[in-house]
Amino acid sequence: MLRSRRFAALAAFVALALAVIIPRLNAQYSKAEVITSKHNLSASGPGPVTSTNTNVCIFCHAPHNVYPDVKPLWNHTVSAATYNTYVSTTYGGGVQTPTAGVSKNCLSCHDGTIALGSTVAKGLIATTGSLSAGANLGTDLTNDHPLGFQAVDDGQLATTLFQATPASKDPTVKLPSGRTECTTCHDPHKQNIDTVQQDFLVRSNSSGAICLACHEPARVQPNWLNGWATSAHATATNTAPTNNPTQFALYGTVAANACGNCHREHGTAPAAAARLVRGAEEATCTPCHFAANLSPALTNLTTEFTKLSVHPATTVSGAHDAAESVTPLNGTRHSECPDCHNPHASRATGGATAPPGVQAPLLNVSGFDGAGVLRPALNEYQVCFKCHSTSTNKPQGPAYTNGGYRTIIRQSNNYNESARFNTSPSYHNVTKVRSAVTVPSLRGNMLTLSGAATTRTMGAGTYLYCTDCHSNNQNRNFGGTGPNGPHGSTYPHLLERRFEMEPLGGGGVPGTMTFGVTGTYAMCDKCHLVGTSTSQSSNPTNSILRSANTTTFRYHFLHVVSQRTSCTTCHDPHGAANGTVNNNWLINFDTSIVTPSGGILRWESTGTRTGRCYLTCHNQNHNPYNY
Repeated sequence: MLRSRRFAALAAFVALALAVIIPRLNAQYSKAEVITSKHNLSASGPGPVTSTNTNVCIFCHAPHNVYPDVKPLWNHTVSAATYNTYVSTTYGGGVQTPTAGVSKNCLSCHDGTIALGSTVAKGLIATTGSLSAGANLGTDLTNDHPLGFQAVDDGQLATTLFQATPASKDPTVKLPSGRTECTTCHDPHKQNIDTVQQDFLVRSNSSGAICLACHEPARVQPNWLNGWATSAHATATNTAPTNNPTQFALYGTVAANACGNCHREHGTAPAAAARLVRGAEEATCTPCHFAANLSPALTNLTTEFTKLSVHPATTVSGAHDAAESVTPLNGTRHSECPDCHNPHASRATGGATAPPGVQAPLLNVSGFDGAGVLRPALNEYQVCFKCHSTSTNKPQGPAYTNGGYRTIIRQSNNYNESARFNTSPSYHNVTKVRSAVTVPSLRGNMLTLSGAATTRTMGAGTYLYCTDCHSNNQNRNFGGTGPNGPHGSTYPHLLERRFEMEPLGGGGVPGTMTFGVTGTYAMCDKCHLVGTSTSQSSNPTNSILRSANTTTFRYHFLHVVSQRTSCTTCHDPHGAANGTVNNNWLINFDTSIVTPSGGILRWESTGTRTGRCYLTCHNQNHNPYNY
């Protein structure tokens, strides 16, 4: 009798407990959602793996004879594998222990070391079919999002991750025991919460919602993610392919794909694993920027990198690292897309509208001002100075030729552009504001590629961009139809327009001098009125070639037209870094053409637009010539 009463009491307690627990479980996990998911390995399962067993839950859970220390009532055989975990020079998180938390339950199937039907309570249940390649992670998790760790603050993560009870910004994105686990992003019982991806995600990842629950663009600089909300990759409405072979996320537009435009949470190619991106270096960018995958299609940069003169983004691989020192860049010379562009902040509009400020495509990228690192760069030239200032791997080798053109060896041979532009005697106004000195040949406004005047004035107080001279030969900023920026040019030294240099040994620029937008010195003519005729008196009064008056150097016509001397034979367009008055007017001789006279190679300034030369050039001994 006593036993019967005890049994009745126990039964009543169990019934009461089930009455409380089951509705809660049903509310959290709909039976129908499990049955219709790929995690249903029973005979009724719709996925690639099935069995003859009719029990849907048995492959993961059982009410009895399961692991006593693995929750919740875990029935699948747990893997004893050792895992290689994610490694990156930019990873600052804690030690990853995927076998210490709930992730080990998921890996018991998804590492591929245990049969899918291997259970504790029922032994081996025979199954047919196999996991897809993407679902079989293996034991090498170096190309998968890190898991089994507690976040460490690196300035780019949500601050809620570091509170007493760590949490993401989104309550659906949970941190079991304060750690990032498989179940942070995935709900194993619900395949279609995200109806597009259908990857058991805890919510739709459209617009990167799951990623942004932990990764925080709103935190202040320096933060590589800062600027994401207004970036092109977060706002562009271009449609993207939704067929899996393209490896795009499946949400249909660039903005909706968000992080998934570039990143892969699982199964990234080994060469790209360090940042979990689509491909190594520029291969992450090529599906959108080198192809017609998007609609409307973006400007195809493929042809830019096949031109005569290019930044070597496609020719050097494996040299760039996101954690590399901004300067000095003394290692392997390289120029990859993220050296100049931050994909989390770059956009088409909204940057500085006048030099020297950074334009929209360069927003929130690092820079160097000649003295220290800036995160982010404030001015365009600071992006260029990361490579073109204090690094020691300059210039190109002596055998370097670019379409028959060469690297000029100058009298003051300083390849540190931050020093050349910051010199006192003379400089183009890239890093310092243009002074009030009178330059008779200077136009009032820059010219477009077709020769029309732009709205860019060049008076005192103005600046120049590096890309005013070094850019695509058909850039849109100056009226062309191609992309902006120094990706590639049909002209040497990444010049935007034609500019002729003298060949080694002198002898003058070959051919007859021409004028205008395709003329011999079209690059100079963009800002300076070079001239219009090989007849000196027919040139405009203030042009460089008229020069019979006292407003400019009297012998430009003799040198440039009659002797076919290139502008760069005497003038250094960046600036003469010697720091003496004898380097005014950008005088810094090309020593491949100009040699000493009586052991002296010098221009001496003797007053306003007067001076004398000690040199030998074009078989003429100047010892000295007075001007």
